[in-house]
Amino acid sequence: MKATLLILLICVLQLYNACFGATFTVTNSNDSGSGSFRAALQSANTAPGSPHSVIFNIPATDPGYSSARGVWKISLNTPLPYITGSNITIDATSQTTFGGNTNPYGPEIELDGNHTLDYGFFIINGANITLKGFIIRRFTYGIQISGSSSQNHTISGNYIGVNHDASDTSGCFIGIEILNLAGNVTIGGINEADRNIVSGNYHIGIRLLSSSNNILYNNYIGVDRTGNIALPNYDGLSLEAVTQNNIIGGASPGMKNVISGNYAYGLPLIGLHTQNNIIRGNFLGTNASGTAAIPNTYGILFDDGSRYNIIGGYNTGEGNLLSGNTGYGVFIYNLGTTENKVYGNLIGTDVSGTYAIPNGNGIVIDGVATKHLIDRNVISGNIQQGIVIHISGSNEHIITRNYIGTDVTGNSPLPNGSDGIRIAEGGQYNIIGVAPDSGNVIAYNGGNGVMIMTAADYCNRISGNSIYNNALLGIDLWPAGVTSNDAGDTDSGPNKNMNFPVIQTATYNSLTGETTVTGVLDTQNPQTCAIDFFLSDNDITGYGEGKVYIGSATPLSNGTFSHVFPAPFIINSICATATDECGNTSEFSANFLLPPPNTISELSGQTHISLFPNPVSDVLNILFDGTQNEILSIINAEGKILFECELQQGHNLISLNGFADGVYFAKTKSASLRFVKTH
Repeated sequence: MKATLLILLICVLQLYNACFGATFTVTNSNDSGSGSFRAALQSANTAPGSPHSVIFNIPATDPGYSSARGVWKISLNTPLPYITGSNITIDATSQTTFGGNTNPYGPEIELDGNHTLDYGFFIINGANITLKGFIIRRFTYGIQISGSSSQNHTISGNYIGVNHDASDTSGCFIGIEILNLAGNVTIGGINEADRNIVSGNYHIGIRLLSSSNNILYNNYIGVDRTGNIALPNYDGLSLEAVTQNNIIGGASPGMKNVISGNYAYGLPLIGLHTQNNIIRGNFLGTNASGTAAIPNTYGILFDDGSRYNIIGGYNTGEGNLLSGNTGYGVFIYNLGTTENKVYGNLIGTDVSGTYAIPNGNGIVIDGVATKHLIDRNVISGNIQQGIVIHISGSNEHIITRNYIGTDVTGNSPLPNGSDGIRIAEGGQYNIIGVAPDSGNVIAYNGGNGVMIMTAADYCNRISGNSIYNNALLGIDLWPAGVTSNDAGDTDSGPNKNMNFPVIQTATYNSLTGETTVTGVLDTQNPQTCAIDFFLSDNDITGYGEGKVYIGSATPLSNGTFSHVFPAPFIINSICATATDECGNTSEFSANFLLPPPNTISELSGQTHISLFPNPVSDVLNILFDGTQNEILSIINAEGKILFECELQQGHNLISLNGFADGVYFAKTKSASLRFVKTH
């Protein structure tokens, strides 16, 4: 009877394990045998049913335990078995559960390959494997995942390539490699305990090679556990070949990867089919707090045809911090590399956007890369240029709505050391700003606002920007300094040495309140050109710079042009540029003094009105202490009245919803105050 019951119980247990899975416990640090990790892993890998778990409960009396480090070391003489099963959790954090937190600086279980073994873990065509809480050191590949059926894994809480407290390197050749169509892997997680530290590896920290739909959150790649000291990989995180639809970071602070301190590239994206990857909210080249440099040589690289990828985003937290790198914050390179988008990032500043953590250059586009969009970034504080486009074939890039040389407000100086934007050695058909609402702010830089260098650089359109207070010219067509107009505009050079317009008259009509500006453009086919007008910052050269875009005109076939501005301006002089039908934009014209009453005191000692904040993003606060109500007009830089209301005594709120970014004037009968609307 007892024998029958025992047989029945065994059958029930076997049936239970077959249906519901089992837990296999590691009880010693031996390389093999009963209670070893190898034995537990083999059992979990081949046992029927699922899910299975491998957990650790090794006593402190085990010979592999180091009381000085609080770590149990498993030295492997031969590779562990391939993981071919599915639905297995391999959880080294269970050692903390059973034995206490003996290593407060990191994991308690260490796998050591002694620089002789190919891999620590090799997962091939299994699914739903979790690897959690290991120190993995001195393998060729710390973790390698391969095969199209190898999907939906989680790698969290591991130290890969570093010692027990992630203060020193103990590297693999590659820390984590996912390849051969394996994918849908989560590396890291939003909690601090989920963070992998992947540093000190000789080649690449994490490599995705023909691997798609992975998510990487909250990893430290190239730094120590504090996020303040470099422990370099050669490259940090590399996306190569057919690697698509991966998400690197995110808008929440808990999703941020720190990819800093690496010898070469922080994050290269390489190959024709490396597409549609999203990189958001990460720090590349700084410490984990975004306050000091831990340089990569280059932050992010697009190379060898990678395309349709996104760096950053427009929503809060989506922009990356790309600062402190000794070379470039963003490097866009090589034939076939096209249509990547760089949105909303801080490039050369600290995390607040108000102090410099310089890259060598902010963004460099080179080697026949084409058609990139660079929009709404702060590209400031860099040692040399903010943006460089060079080499023949680096064409058709669009640069809009960036702050280049200012802080994140768009108002205070944070200069790049040389030019704001430089195009050299053959860049063509590029667009810098688009009138009237997509211009860049290019100010305070140590060289020119925009420099076009060679005769091979042409059809580069510079339109609708706010360019001012740069150390040299606002726009310079090489050679350095103002390039004089030539009769008929038949010479060649950068942007075909396009002649600038000559403003000849400015008259004020007291009956209509309008100011009419006339002039002439001496060029071939002037009727196909556009004249952009700007309020000038009265540059010391007498030419520009064009601080506030105020409108455009088209010349007649004889080159004469006329434009009517419907209201007076606060700034008392204007300048202009000319752009031909191909997109060649001139330097700024000579400044021209406007007639009275265009010169208006911005603030009067008798005013009864004040406004804040300035700049403003959504709601303008106006304090009015006049004795009688007054009509308030909001006027744009072209002098058009966009909004009117009656000011009440006390505190008034004006919604700016629907207003484009730019310069506006709040005007009453007794005062005219300037303010800036920004996003």
